[in-house]
Amino acid sequence: MKQVPDLLSVSRIILCLPLLLVDAMTVPFWVLYVIAGTTDMLDGFLARRWGVESKFGARLDSLADFVFVLAVGYKLFPWLKLPVALWVMIGLIALMKIVNTISSYVVKHKIVFLHTKANKLTGFLLFIGMMTLGQSYFIPVAWGVACIALFAAIQEGHFIRSKSRNRL
Repeated sequence: MKQVPDLLSVSRIILCLPLLLVDAMTVPFWVLYVIAGTTDMLDGFLARRWGVESKFGARLDSLADFVFVLAVGYKLFPWLKLPVALWVMIGLIALMKIVNTISSYVVKHKIVFLHTKANKLTGFLLFIGMMTLGQSYFIPVAWGVACIALFAAIQEGHFIRSKSRNRL
C-alpha cells in the first residue's frame, strides 16, 4: 500500500505518452486528461491519509506534474486564443515561479516546490478550467485561474524567503 501514491505519480508520467499521441480536444484526449489529473489529486491525498509521505514521493509528484503540464500544454497550445494581457500575466507568473525556484536554491542550496494550499487550489482550478477550452466562458475562467495562480506564486515566494531559516 505504501507504494500506491508513488505508482499513481508514475502512472501520470506514463499516461502522458498516449496523451501526446491522440488528437487534442477529442474524447480520448479528455478521458486520458481526466485520468491523469485524477492521479494527481489522489497521490498526495493517499500519501497523507496513509502516512506514507516522503521527500521522494513529493519530488516524484512534482516531476509528474511537470511532465503532465508539458504534455497538455503541447497538445492544447494551438487551441489557446488568449488576449495579450493574459499572456503577459501568464509570463509574469512563470517568471515568479522561476525566481521562487532560484530563491529556494540560493537560500537552502536545494530546489524546493512548495505544496501550499494556494498552489493546490491553482492546480485543481487549472485542471478543471482547461476543460472549458473552446467554450464562450473560457477567457473569464482563465483570468480567474491566473489571478489565483499569481497569488499562489507570491505566497510561495514569501514562504520560501520567510521560512528559509526554518524548515524548507
